[in-house]
Amino acid sequence: MAIDWNDFPHTQIQGEIRCRLARSAVARSTEDSVRHIVGRRLPLLNGTDHSRFTELVAQSLVEHLRCTRDVYQEFVNHKQCSPILEAHWVVLRCAVFPTSVPLLRGKVFEYAKLTRVRATDISLLYGIATKTCHEYASDNLALLKPPDLNDDSPATDSDLKSLSDLVREDLLLQFNDIHNGGGVWRPFGGGPFAIDDQFSLRNSWNLCAMRSGITLPEWFDIREGLWKDGKPWTQGLCDLYAAVQEELLSQWQALPGDSAWLQFSLKNPAGFKSIAALPELELPEALSRGRDCYELKDEIKTIHHKSVRSGLTMSEIKSEIPSFKIWNKIDMLPNDDRDTFMRPGTWETGYANLLLGKIFANGSRSVAPGTVNNWLKDYRAYLRWKESNPSKAPEAFLQDLRARNRRYRKVESAI
Repeated sequence: MAIDWNDFPHTQIQGEIRCRLARSAVARSTEDSVRHIVGRRLPLLNGTDHSRFTELVAQSLVEHLRCTRDVYQEFVNHKQCSPILEAHWVVLRCAVFPTSVPLLRGKVFEYAKLTRVRATDISLLYGIATKTCHEYASDNLALLKPPDLNDDSPATDSDLKSLSDLVREDLLLQFNDIHNGGGVWRPFGGGPFAIDDQFSLRNSWNLCAMRSGITLPEWFDIREGLWKDGKPWTQGLCDLYAAVQEELLSQWQALPGDSAWLQFSLKNPAGFKSIAALPELELPEALSRGRDCYELKDEIKTIHHKSVRSGLTMSEIKSEIPSFKIWNKIDMLPNDDRDTFMRPGTWETGYANLLLGKIFANGSRSVAPGTVNNWLKDYRAYLRWKESNPSKAPEAFLQDLRARNRRYRKVESAI
């Protein structure tokens, strides 16, 4: 039986998930009481208390995600959706994974609020412009500045929401389409709260150090010290993030072997009924270019990480992740470009955008790296916009984007 994902009785299924979680609440009463007590002691920054609290929160996160998986899988099994691997993969990609992001955001917000994390520390570590970064020149005008190091006040709810919003789908896990193998992998790095996260490092440097003449390598060492000083709560955020990542990966690994399924499906194409579970999203060309660059750039980063950090050869990487689209794109480039790509250790800063410009060249003329960067920036903005406007068409975002660009041009011409 084939069922479109949009035709699933999601309201009914979500209600069943809530009921099952509620029924297990009595069994969790001991853990919940401990969590309440330990949660009140978090501002004391005792490492044991923080470890215990994050363990209990991680337990509740895993329970919620597994309950979501089980209820959706029971539905597709009852409806005899086939092939079963595809149906269960869709449950992971379209039900469990989207559930994990707001769930984790909520727990990050709660944990940081109970800990009474300083607003200044959030700015220094993650580059978030908190209340301590605003200097009011008048009642209606606030100037952005580095955080006030002497301000010990806790972060506001608005600051904590910005902190929790660092949890994003595109940074939590990456998925290959089930028809391309259905692979799942972690993006480069340990997540936005990690000691070495490049996004948080650069954002905090831009906000807190660049105008003071501190170089990025110097700030790396300074921020690392600040991150360690922030323990145990900085480590606690990483632990919560890792718990969700590991649970999602374990659910994927529990699926039947996709290679065997793909081999059988190629030999027996008539033996399968397609489950039209993933609604195809057709993007306008202005956004599809950004999406393609976005996916390829992430593949390039993964290849670089596996080569430079893990010491794998290119043939080993290709054997491990044969579904990457970048392999076919590289085959169409001139020999010199292919040779450079095969040596990730020689890639310089900005190589990914330079390579993408050649891949998307118009005839013999490569696309400028700055143009590629604009495509990426617009697509990332679209992803953020889509979270708040899930029912709107991509064309609505492009209209908003064009209107905003017109306003910017008017301001520039006025200046």
